[in-house]
Amino acid sequence: MTRFAALKADIDHELRNIKRLAKELDDILTATKEGSIARTRAVGSLLHDFYTGVEKIFSQIAIKIDQDLPAGEGWHIQLLKRMTIPIEGIRPQVIDEKLENDLEEYLRFRHLFRNIYGFELKWDKCQPLVERLDDIICELEEQIAKFESFLDSIT
Repeated sequence: MTRFAALKADIDHELRNIKRLAKELDDILTATKEGSIARTRAVGSLLHDFYTGVEKIFSQIAIKIDQDLPAGEGWHIQLLKRMTIPIEGIRPQVIDEKLENDLEEYLRFRHLFRNIYGFELKWDKCQPLVERLDDIICELEEQIAKFESFLDSIT
């Protein structure tokens, strides 16, 4: 048993939830009318939840490995950017800069989603994120798997 078994279990739980969101997204796209406000609102909610799940993973790493969760205004972006930075003697980078840039788009969307009324949400803000979500999830899983291998190596 590794010393980071609980952290890995938490991360894996969030990854399963994120994959479930992708399945729900497919179901919504199949079941709702293209161009409907119901589709846009539902998809917006799932995109919001996706980044929230990613941030839960990064927060757990910051708390349990880095022992320092960013605070104050702008902490969300600081946390995301920190995951690209190796911390000497503690851990390698968790994700690369390309994935960080991709995830930053979902972070910005989540901020938008939280700060407008649902009826103000436009499909053109959701569509590019929807189209790339499966690829982003695959890349996230691959990079997190490498990080978990690192965790296994230090126990």
